[in-house]
Amino acid sequence: MYKTNTDTDEFIIEISVDSYNEIFNGWDPSPVKRRDLDPEVLEFIESSAADIPVRYPVELHFYMPAEQRDEEKEHLSAEGIRNNFSYTIALIRRSLADIRRKTMTYAVAAFAFLTLRYMSRPAAPTNLLTTILIEGLSIGGWVFLWEAFSLFFFSGQETNNQLKRHLRLLEAKIIFKYL
Repeated sequence: MYKTNTDTDEFIIEISVDSYNEIFNGWDPSPVKRRDLDPEVLEFIESSAADIPVRYPVELHFYMPAEQRDEEKEHLSAEGIRNNFSYTIALIRRSLADIRRKTMTYAVAAFAFLTLRYMSRPAAPTNLLTTILIEGLSIGGWVFLWEAFSLFFFSGQETNNQLKRHLRLLEAKIIFKYL
């Protein structure tokens, strides 16, 4: 589905634009080096990168009309694309740290609830209120444990995969070709 560079065996993600400005978000007034990528361009790059297994490196080839050729804009655009990926990587890492923190908090809460539940069972008098409280500790402990499990294995794994894909995009060669 994707071409490969025969010299480097890297998969090529091809993006066709009419000018350098089409690569970036038109609503972002920042200088090119700090501008956000156009949402459609970014979505195309990310979905293409998701199609290619992470173990394979990629190249980004931007095709545009020959009359648009400008080496300074080319350099600034490549720098802006890399800055955008760097910023996204920082956000993903922050999200991973948040997931780890929540996982630990939920795991500690789960073990605290379950420990309280098992320690209070023999000492508590048997009546409706204590039975409800003990069962509430049990249910709360298992819910917190499931949430920790879910964050660690599902959300954390997907976020980690997203980080790997963006790290690969950050390292990708950015090549401009003119037609």
